[in-house]
Amino acid sequence: MATAMTPPEPTVIQRAVLERVPTLGLPPGARVLDAPCGGSAALTLALLERGFNALGADVDQEAEAQLGKAFERVNLDGPLPWQSQMFDAVISTEGIEHLENHFSFLREMCRILKPGGLLVLTTPNITALRSRVRFFGSGFFGRDSRPLNETSRHPLHHIGLATFSELRYELHMSGFQLIETRHTHIKPVSYLYAICAPWIWLYTKLAFRKEKDPAQRKRNEEIAGTLMSPSVLFGECLMLVARKA
Repeated sequence: MATAMTPPEPTVIQRAVLERVPTLGLPPGARVLDAPCGGSAALTLALLERGFNALGADVDQEAEAQLGKAFERVNLDGPLPWQSQMFDAVISTEGIEHLENHFSFLREMCRILKPGGLLVLTTPNITALRSRVRFFGSGFFGRDSRPLNETSRHPLHHIGLATFSELRYELHMSGFQLIETRHTHIKPVSYLYAICAPWIWLYTKLAFRKEKDPAQRKRNEEIAGTLMSPSVLFGECLMLVARKA
């Protein structure tokens, strides 16, 4: 007698996303895109199990064995194959850092979302204190495996790592409004770098003082507050929740 296939276990990052999903206010049966879904498609399968009309997409076809018709092979570096305003939400875990053009990717995400649709994006947090110290010492951020092998382009190369401020700018320039910044998980070792926080706060305060535009000064206060949040200072990966404007 055939035995049922055991569903793959979600990663710590995927579990954090799944914990956030019930608070997004998505209706039952909402159409959700998981891109990239990864070879195991664990997050897509979990979304299907929770009653969402979920679709997994990835450049690697491995997930098709798990998802069948709920899978589509897609190169996220190019135009997306779906109609405009097709999805209620898009989840993109640990994908944007592998892409060649953040802006084209985010604009395509915005295009395929319904008005008011949500984007949940996770990516390595290179703004974390531990990552900043690593860059100071080596010239490479945390989760940055460079120097990369230059003999060929590999889809898993981290070619698009970005700071929190850069990601916020990219989202706002691509038709989104960032509504929440949180972390997926924190490694205990990261708290050892808290000794750097007062200096970082002071340096940020000094760096922002030159802005003259009142509207941008107000935005800078919000940005500075997020930069000093535990999620940004210590989080291993950022989880950004944005709404299509």
